[in-house]
Amino acid sequence: MIDASKIMFEDLFSSGGLSLERLQTLCEIAEAGSIGEATRGNKNRQSLFSRQVGELEQFFGVELLDRRTRPYVLNCEGKALVKLSRDYLSGLADFRARCLNQPLRLRIGAGESTIQWLLTPRLNRLSDELPRAVVSMDNLRTMDIVSRLESGEVDLGVIRKTALTPKLESLGSLNYGYRLFVPNRKRRKLKEKLSVDQLSQLPLAIISGKGEFRSQLEQLASEADAELDIRLECSSYAQVATAILGGEYVGFLPDYADTMLSSQRVTSFGVDGFGGLKRELVFAWSPKQASLRPLIEKAAKLLAL
Repeated sequence: MIDASKIMFEDLFSSGGLSLERLQTLCEIAEAGSIGEATRGNKNRQSLFSRQVGELEQFFGVELLDRRTRPYVLNCEGKALVKLSRDYLSGLADFRARCLNQPLRLRIGAGESTIQWLLTPRLNRLSDELPRAVVSMDNLRTMDIVSRLESGEVDLGVIRKTALTPKLESLGSLNYGYRLFVPNRKRRKLKEKLSVDQLSQLPLAIISGKGEFRSQLEQLASEADAELDIRLECSSYAQVATAILGGEYVGFLPDYADTMLSSQRVTSFGVDGFGGLKRELVFAWSPKQASLRPLIEKAAKLLAL
């Protein structure tokens, strides 16, 4: 009787050049961005990585690097092979960990403030139900999280619901708005609902760039014929929070930060006309990855409770 599985995989083993080590090398190059970054200038490792990529190219009969660039980066075929390799290697790693009773690993992508104020307080849910899981959290922007979920670089992500793609599934729903957080020593006679004129008299720490939030805030000030007193630009809400806690600045933060900062000499206020910008966060993952690693969907359900 003919062994169908032997026929199915015969071509893969008819010549040398394919190995787990070579596929892992390609994944390392993809994550670092180039061979140089992956090997951190180690010439011996650079030579080894270059040779291993060349052997993979010879095996598959296509180039995997775009050699028109400096440094060389993965081309479309290289990225496709990395995606297949990550799926395969992550499934093997989980299978081996289960067989050896070792911890499973879970990589979560989220913004810095989300990690601090939302994820970290919920991690006890994972430790209770998945006591041997090792969690790694990456501080990433929403679009980077989506890309890495689809590529398999991240297992679970906390993203805006509007950023979901057809390749992702999600659970949970956290709706939030924004409030102005003010150090108590700068409260003066501020009331619960501030006018834009009052806001313009306060030293403001704000997220840098021209995002949706900042655009709406500047439009609100313009309509009130007021000028914002922007003193500090930050790259994350966690940095804005640190500046506020320093006592010199006021700043807008997601309203869920209130539970974390209310006991630290800070008071939050609403601002007239600034209720329109709302966001909704969800826990997202790739169903294809979850089919290989059931841990992912189980963790999403626990965190989204």
